[in-house]
Amino acid sequence: MSLREPSHNFSTPQREHDHARKRPASERKIQANRRNALRSTGPKTARGKRIVSRNAIKHGLLAREVVITAGDGEENLEEFHSLLEGLWDSYEPMGVVEESLVQAIAACWWRKARVIRAENGEIRKRLDTIAVDQALRDSDKVNLILAVSNMELGFFGRENPADKIPRMEQWAAMQRAQTALRAHPSGLVYLRALLEKAKAELASDGYISEPTRGAICCEFGFWNCLFTLYCSHAGPPADKAENRPLGAGDDKEAEEKRAAVVASIDHELERLSAFKDYALEREKLSGDAEARSFSLPPTDATDKLLRYEAHLDRQLYRAMDQLERLQRQRRGENVPPPVNINLGKRT
Repeated sequence: MSLREPSHNFSTPQREHDHARKRPASERKIQANRRNALRSTGPKTARGKRIVSRNAIKHGLLAREVVITAGDGEENLEEFHSLLEGLWDSYEPMGVVEESLVQAIAACWWRKARVIRAENGEIRKRLDTIAVDQALRDSDKVNLILAVSNMELGFFGRENPADKIPRMEQWAAMQRAQTALRAHPSGLVYLRALLEKAKAELASDGYISEPTRGAICCEFGFWNCLFTLYCSHAGPPADKAENRPLGAGDDKEAEEKRAAVVASIDHELERLSAFKDYALEREKLSGDAEARSFSLPPTDATDKLLRYEAHLDRQLYRAMDQLERLQRQRRGENVPPPVNINLGKRT
């Protein structure tokens, strides 16, 4: 009796199905498939074609990566899609290569828009704060002049043996400082307050105190010397300084002298009002001129923007040229090979 194990048939319904599926299609089936493919040509309406074309736009690599979609610099993705749609309609790309080149062209235009936006930002960095910056500069200048003139230090010093600057140069520097003080509205406010204080002292005490007379000498001495002399002689009368009673004649003379000084101060106050109008107009014109001078970015920013834009232009024109050559070849036109010119040095 043979002990051979019974043979097993491993043919299952599944294997029979797989075997049947692998059978080559008949010629009749192939022809039927071809006829069906000819009937299915995709969407025919303009709306349907536009919807299908957006598939490549939305799912393209550049379309996903070129637009900043988060953070403070977030960009509008729909605007990029609109740009890409316009280029798609214009070039009507066919195939992966042409579609990629159209997306590259869109990316270049999108990045060029960033260059203009960056240029706008560089200009605005100075223009948006020009009024504040000008006010701060004027305030600093006026405060420096006041501090130096009141402290009477350095080349403004009245007694400085170690100072080797000629006295005439010191006076010229003092005159320039007083001129600069009158050129700014804030400096004129200080000068006006100083004169109002002198008038108040004349009204209450009958004379100008020594500190106020010294300040007037520092701020008006090289502007209106005659006025400074008027104020310097408007100190306390000798009789009052010596605690002696004043006579009637002395009172009348002092009153006339005081009235003359007050009239002189009023005249200077009128001049200060006119200078304030000039200073405000000058400040306005200066701010406008400075704003116009800031209509271009700084030199370092301009160089950077120009280099980046030139790089984008090379990429843009290269992509446009490649796309044009491919489309002409696809239409059966004779396209000569590109001409490459090497401008490098020969070895």
